[in-house]
Amino acid sequence: MFLLYFVPYAQEEKIYLVEEKQEKRTIIYVKNDTSESKSVFLKVNPTGYRRSAQRPMLKDIPANSKVEMLILIPLTDKESYYTYDLIINEMKEVININKKT
Repeated sequence: MFLLYFVPYAQEEKIYLVEEKQEKRTIIYVKNDTSESKSVFLKVNPTGYRRSAQRPMLKDIPANSKVEMLILIPLTDKESYYTYDLIINEMKEVININKKT
């Protein structure tokens, strides 16, 4: 009974990274299977790809959709792999700053 209560709660967050490998490139998507729009922060650290230093990306992912985030093109003479940090923000905050002159 204890497990039946916590299993659905643990599976509630359904935002994840999707990798689509093609012949000469790897396309990275973030998929949102929830019913709400979410803001995500993605930092990819590729090794052995044409782009070696990536800037962090902050994008809104609409509900029940998949958004392309990055295309990686591997180098032919090196082993290619990457690590990533994916942070999901529940709510996007707008900060208003009043500047007095």
